[in-house]
Amino acid sequence: MISHFYMPTRVVAGQGSLATIGTLARDLAMSRVLVVSDPVISQQPFHAEALAALEAAEIATARFDDCGIDARCSHIDTEGARVRREGIDGVVCIGGGSVMCTGKGIAIVATNRKPMAECTGVGRFDKRALPMIMVPTTAGSGSEVSQWTIVKDEERHLKLLGGGPLSFPDAAILDPVTLRSLPMRVAALPAVDALTHAVEAYFSAIGSPITDALAIAAVRLQYGSLRASINSDDERAREDNLVASCMANIACGNARLGHGHALSLPLEGHLDLPHPYGVGVLLPHVTAFNLAVLPHKVKPLAEALEVETAGLSRPEMIEACAEAIRSLYRDIGFPLGLHRRAAAGGARARDGAARCAGPLRRHRRSRLRPGHRQRPHRDRLPFGPQDDGRAGRGHLPALPRLRPRRHLNAFSGGTTPWTSRSCITTTCPRSARRSVSPSGSRGWPGARWRRRSGRHDRTLCR
Repeated sequence: MISHFYMPTRVVAGQGSLATIGTLARDLAMSRVLVVSDPVISQQPFHAEALAALEAAEIATARFDDCGIDARCSHIDTEGARVRREGIDGVVCIGGGSVMCTGKGIAIVATNRKPMAECTGVGRFDKRALPMIMVPTTAGSGSEVSQWTIVKDEERHLKLLGGGPLSFPDAAILDPVTLRSLPMRVAALPAVDALTHAVEAYFSAIGSPITDALAIAAVRLQYGSLRASINSDDERAREDNLVASCMANIACGNARLGHGHALSLPLEGHLDLPHPYGVGVLLPHVTAFNLAVLPHKVKPLAEALEVETAGLSRPEMIEACAEAIRSLYRDIGFPLGLHRRAAAGGARARDGAARCAGPLRRHRRSRLRPGHRQRPHRDRLPFGPQDDGRAGRGHLPALPRLRPRRHLNAFSGGTTPWTSRSCITTTCPRSARRSVSPSGSRGWPGARWRRRSGRHDRTLCR
């Protein structure tokens, strides 16, 4: 199989690296930059230090400090027009994932002269984005080394993905000083997102030895540093956390992502759920599900998660990997389930949870590998009332027993999760063909059958 690896972003990491921002801006031929941030980060001492370093390098600055939880198309279009009007030739982003996605969108819109909504999709713009320097203030999204930007279209109430090789940031500065003021709960969310990036990249069907090495090293570094980074004032642990987050996104940027991110989309949409909650709660389940059909990756991942593998069988190692992730969640204050959030959301959240049951059940029925007869333990969706990681009676029904048949990668296989209408295509033997009933007891609601090469393919659209 031919594999491709591409990562053009220059990464500067370590204590005190923020002081190099002026030099990097000069190297990129910037003379006047837009500094993008949010109302909280713009009040931090390190933000003032970055502005002082730019001024010392004789680089003029303009500011946009109104980024919100999501990167919004309206902000991007307005600031993109301002950049063209004021002759700004570079973008510096100091903030978390939403800030960096906003800045990336502004850099794209400024050169391509069209609204951000028209630039979403893969490579739907022709001109290189403005030069960009990223300073992440959370160790999680990895947007500082990613070509993609995720934006919210307020008019259509959609989250859209845009990007391509022309929108890679030019430089990223990873200075642990930016994590010093993060509250424990705020730090835990992006950290779990980064761990999910690394684990899913390791499971990817289009991964390569390069991405596998980056992903497993990111898991090892992050798992070993997360507790100290979040729960104590350990500068070295914060630096390791930042670097691991960056490595994880480099890996998943080339190997793509998988089940956790695909399954999280209906949860985020129907429950108004922050992205890290969705992917994080699903991660132990996705890990056990994938390791059941990737036996050669069980022991390396177990060792990266600090599991004592001596004397353990492969199924025991798989369960130990899932439990290691749950143990980490308990230690850093990350939830093991979503039942409290669904209950707090009232009728709308409960209705959303019920609507999520269909896509999640359909996903878990997907076949993984021909002839594979291992039957994973009976599991339930992560919506039960218990808080110890075990399944319980919750808002959603129990999952059926499974017979995996082939490995699926959500970004390169049968699932296209970044479109407004995602389809999952699975193949089953002719003997399993059933007509679709309104209740879904023998078939899947919304499914349609088609015949191909003597097999019956079921395509589900949601």
